[in-house]
Amino acid sequence: MSNESFKPLVSIIIPVYNGANFVSQAIDSAINQTYENKEIIVVNDGSTDDGATEKIALSYGNNIRYIYKENGGVSSALNLGIENMRGEYFSWLSHDDVYKPDKIEKEIEALNRYGTANALVYCGVENIDKNSKCISRSKCNKHLKLGVNEWREALNAMFICGSFNGCALLIPKKAFEVSGWFDETLRYAQDAKMWANILLNKFDLIYIDDALCCNRVHGGQLTQRGRALLHSDSEKISKELAPKLANTGEYAKKLIYSYAYHNATLDNRAVVKNCIEVSKKGKLLSFEKRIKIFVAGIYGKIRPLIRRIYYRIVRGMKTN
Repeated sequence: MSNESFKPLVSIIIPVYNGANFVSQAIDSAINQTYENKEIIVVNDGSTDDGATEKIALSYGNNIRYIYKENGGVSSALNLGIENMRGEYFSWLSHDDVYKPDKIEKEIEALNRYGTANALVYCGVENIDKNSKCISRSKCNKHLKLGVNEWREALNAMFICGSFNGCALLIPKKAFEVSGWFDETLRYAQDAKMWANILLNKFDLIYIDDALCCNRVHGGQLTQRGRALLHSDSEKISKELAPKLANTGEYAKKLIYSYAYHNATLDNRAVVKNCIEVSKKGKLLSFEKRIKIFVAGIYGKIRPLIRRIYYRIVRGMKTN
């Protein structure tokens, strides 16, 4: 792995911050991939756990490449990994998630099968608990068709779902060279912005239905605690994204509606306002659709309470 002459096709990047509880499981799942032409880069984002994370990472020796940096957030860790990757394809693995053994192999097979030059590959996602027990299956597969999804279709599906799970994606490095890297000013929704930018640069999405990525759901996740960050990040993203959606031709009405509707369900009122504002010029939102968005906004106001009750009773987790 440390041989500088080695040129892998795929780079698996694992950003870590205080990840001693699960990081060995993540690294093991990357090492145990049936696809061999890969490298594994572990980026320690300034962990403050008395060296526990570093000790675990270093114990893997030449099986991984290890990079330490001062804490700057997951976007900065991913960007540093991308800067140092030697592969042509990027695969993100969160330190508390795991891959099924054939995740990379099946995604590479999909690329070869469909022969699409500018495309991401997305697999199914299985949600697991802190004990690695399967608790549910991601619902994004309901909105994607098997095989190639044209970039606008994929973007619409992403808005309906909220975002794609980044760890289920296989992304050509050139997508970052065209679309830019992760926004380091964002702490919650940097992934959603990244995927939207890539798709808007006309990268299609190949979907395979196999659940090859396991997303761990536990109370310590930022995604379970970051409602205020969600609102601030979403508002910032929408100022840039909404005007771009309004300029997607015949798909603009569908994309603006899906984007506004989903954000209404999250009580992201500033995003809805921005969507309505940019829709005025081209009359992209009908009166009927505005009513549906308004009703979704009512749900968005009570959603946090429903969410807290669900996670407390069903998942046994305390959230904000």
